Amino acid sequence: MSVLSGSFLIFFIVLLVLYWCIPSGWRWIVLLAGSYLFYASANPKWLLLIGFTTVQTYLAAGWLGRLNKRIKEDLKKIEDKGLRKQKKEALVRKKKGIVALSLVINFAILFFFKTSYMWKEVPLLLPLGISFYTFQTIGYLIDVYRGEFEPERNLFKYALFASYFPQMIQGPINRYGKLFPQFFAERKFEWRRLKMGFWLFLWGMFKKLVISDRAAVFVASALGEAMPDNPGSIIVLGIFLFNLQLYTDFSGGIDMVSGISQMLGIELAENFRRPFFSRTLGEYWRRWHISLGAWIKDYVFYPIAMSKSFAKFGKKAKGIFGDHIGKALPAAVTSVITFVLIGLWHDIAWCYVLYGLWHGVLMALSGLCEPLIAKINNGLEIRRDVLSFRWFQRLRTWLLVSVGESFTLAGTVGMTVIMYERIFREFKARALLLEITEYGLDAKNLGALVCAVLLLIFVSMKQESGVRIREALEKQNIWFQWLMTAGILWVTAVFGVYGPGYDAAAFIYGGF
Repeated sequence: MSVLSGSFLIFFIVLLVLYWCIPSGWRWIVLLAGSYLFYASANPKWLLLIGFTTVQTYLAAGWLGRLNKRIKEDLKKIEDKGLRKQKKEALVRKKKGIVALSLVINFAILFFFKTSYMWKEVPLLLPLGISFYTFQTIGYLIDVYRGEFEPERNLFKYALFASYFPQMIQGPINRYGKLFPQFFAERKFEWRRLKMGFWLFLWGMFKKLVISDRAAVFVASALGEAMPDNPGSIIVLGIFLFNLQLYTDFSGGIDMVSGISQMLGIELAENFRRPFFSRTLGEYWRRWHISLGAWIKDYVFYPIAMSKSFAKFGKKAKGIFGDHIGKALPAAVTSVITFVLIGLWHDIAWCYVLYGLWHGVLMALSGLCEPLIAKINNGLEIRRDVLSFRWFQRLRTWLLVSVGESFTLAGTVGMTVIMYERIFREFKARALLLEITEYGLDAKNLGALVCAVLLLIFVSMKQESGVRIREALEKQNIWFQWLMTAGILWVTAVFGVYGPGYDAAAFIYGGF
């Protein structure tokens, strides 16, 4: 059931009316029933998977909670310090074993589906949202292990956290402490909440249908099967447009599901903050897929970088290379490891290993070479606080990100070599003027794409300067609000990409 389909529209209107019409204490039940109905509409068999993950992590968290209680309360009754320490270590080992077993079970299921194309002629269809609910429930389990939360006792309430339907499409990865309490908070119906959520949904739909799906036509033509014969200039433009396509598809989808959730009075985690305004690669990753980056940082990066083994490694490096390298090297190695894991999460393929290595090595070098870069800037008397340098940094970051994406677009190492051979040997800049309409988009569609992108840039620049667009629109006269709403609907309806084989549900990150 696509969020852009008529069936979803009917489903959501019925759920929304029912949700706001019943007493507050029963609303979570409506959300749970609606979430499982939505999931079953994709494939009823997948209910077994999400049900298994939910029950397994629920039981594991309950077990951890009981062990935490024994550590906090029961051990205090033991007067012998040596015996108390011994029993605590035994309980901690048991806790680690529970988490390790749960991690193995859940990631094995995820790995099984993601690698089915390697051993089946017809690969298994990836269950809806499996990466997102796996990461979300594992995050909850680790938080309980750390003693940050008491485990939820009501299985059905916990099931809502694991299956909340807006996040099933393509995230974001929500945290228990921020999302779960919202399901049970007392709230009254507000027209403003409904209006603001609807506006966010419309903006996401505009980005998806008018920009992303139009850019996808050019990308498919420029970087598809005919790529080895295309001019390098067209390939470069295709790579840049793929970045635009990916961003507007993913962030547009997030805007839509966040708008849907806001209409229910529930705020999802922020997932994008205008990443292409980033001045460094590190800043880019703090603005892109924020919920995944935060999850990786808290549950992968810090546990590795701050482990005893890496602490010893840092001390040895400090003795050999000096203070800066000794401090930066453990984080640099961890960056490479985590980015390779991020690449493999996308797909088990060499092109994604290269993608991860590219970003990981660049992040590592930026930390290791920071003093050297500062000396070069000072020696060349480069002013870092001026507008021209800030835009240079943004363009540099866009270029570095685009190179990383090019590895995934090529698909194989061999095709990556061919791609860059075409770029450097057969660039043919004139093709951008003389042949650009031969790659899926005629002059009218290219014009529509350019105008839509300019609108996106204008809105993004306003947001970057601190303007809250929906709040600013809300302050205008009511007739102007309706005019703008109707205008976005009309533009999306007229200029959205439709046609044979078109599937508005095919969000890029819906496959992860």
